[in-house]
Formats: sequence, structure tokens, C-alpha cells
Amino acid sequence: MSGQVHEPLERYTMAALVSEDAEIRVLRQELRSIGVHWHDFYELVFVVDGSAEHNVNGVAEPVRPGSVFLLTPTDFHALRATSDQPLTCYNVVIDVGVADRLLDEVLPGARGWPPCAVDGWADARSDFERLWREAQSAQPGAAALTESVVSCALIELGRSWQVQKGFVPEPLSDVAADLRRAVVFVDRHFREHLALADVAAEAHLSPNYFSERFRQATGTSFQAYLQARRLRFARTLLASTDLGVTEVCHEAGFQSPSHFGRAYRRRYGEPPSACRSDVVSQPGVSAVRGESGRAVA
Repeated sequence: MSGQVHEPLERYTMAALVSEDAEIRVLRQELRSIGVHWHDFYELVFVVDGSAEHNVNGVAEPVRPGSVFLLTPTDFHALRATSDQPLTCYNVVIDVGVADRLLDEVLPGARGWPPCAVDGWADARSDFERLWREAQSAQPGAAALTESVVSCALIELGRSWQVQKGFVPEPLSDVAADLRRAVVFVDRHFREHLALADVAAEAHLSPNYFSERFRQATGTSFQAYLQARRLRFARTLLASTDLGVTEVCHEAGFQSPSHFGRAYRRRYGEPPSACRSDVVSQPGVSAVRGESGRAVA
């Protein structure tokens, strides 16, 4: 792979899709194929018609009418229609701050989701159709109602995820709950610059006390946990895309390619380039535009 030029994966931004004061936008789209990409927002999708292969973080699964999935800004994905007709879907774009708050209200401190996907609950279609209608209206209270319906949809998705994964929330003390939320915060934002003091503030603890409690809760130091999370993401990215090693280094949250290379070798016993032998080029991007304009799924 040495000497080969790689373009960074496309990254869709909230700013390009919504007005400055909007925190949620609802789109209706028809898609043929979307190449590997990611976003700086959360994405909640309901499939209305058609079928597709949906590849999330290197794992491919089918989606069909009634499928619902939720992705974070740390997830990368691609979609390829497998039916004669394009994949028709509602796509809800959610600001990170709003999504984090709603997710914490749905399943406080729950690790392991998103990304997640389920196949339709009874009221899913009516919920997303209502979101679409509100998005087209200029009635008073539309933004508040939209957030309320999105929150309900996340509750339904969270409940389905609990059943599928057998997740049972643990009774937690106030401090333990804050620590859990801090760990979840790292899981959701590891690609960003994260300082221990900033994450400690999420747990409402002093940096020194937070560091001690973090080690007790996770069995490792904050920096080691953060590095391991970034390395897992980088390994998946290397195996699933044709990004160059330097691009993967930066996309995973590392600042120095040399530091990334050393950390990768220590953890996996091989250089990052060893993952590249079976890489296939990412699929091209093409979409049938719907009422929404630009394809973002």
C-alpha cells in the first residue's frame, strides 16, 4: 500500500443539512448505494420500502421494510440496495448534544448501543410519518413535538435492544451512575480530543478522584481505555476501507502516526499495514434523490 494515495472518507456535517437554530431534521430519501462515510451527527433511520445490505463498522447486515437503525458520529457505514427498487427511508438527523441527552434519558449510562438495529415495532411507521409531517409544517410547537416523537422512538428502540441483548440495568449509586455516563461519553466521543479533566467534569468529579474511580470501574486507566477504544476502531477501519494508515490514524483520534504505529504493534503484535491485504475498494456513491435533496444515509 506504500505510495498509494487515498482520499479521506466523506463526512457529512450537521451544518450542511440544517439551519443554525435547528437541532433535528427529518428527510425522506430514495437510495441506490452510498459509499463508506460517517457524520458529525446521530442518524436514526426507518426503512419504508426496498431492501439493502447495510455495512456498519465493517459488519454487513440486511435491512428491509420496517428496519430501524441508529448510528453515532463514531460509526462508519455504507449501503447498497439489493432490490429492484431503491431503498426508501425516513432519515432523522439529530444534533449530538440533543441525541446524547435523549439517549441518557432512555437508558441512562447504557453501554453497547448505539449503533443498533431492530426490525420494526408496531408503531414505528406512524411515528416516522408523523415526524415527516411535522418537518414539512410551520406550525407552532413543531420543534418541541419533533423532539418528543424522536425521544419516544429512541425509547422503543432502546427497549427492543434491551430484549435482543439481554441488557438489565444495574442499580447504581449516584457516583457510579456518573462514572458510567463518563465511560459512555468516552465511547461516543473517543475520536475527538478528550482530556481527563473534561471527562471528569462529565462525572462531576475532580480529575484525581475521577481517575481513581475510573480505574476501579473499568480495570484500567483513563488513557489506556481511551487508547484501546481508538485502536479497536482503527483496526476495523483498516480492515473495512481503503483509507491509508495515516488517514486511519487521524480518523481514530490519534495525533501522531508514529505513536499510532507503536501503540498498534503493542496491542495487536503487527503493524497497521498488516490489516490491508484483504481490503477492497470502497463502493462508489450514487443515489436517487428524493424530497430531501442530498443523500446522507
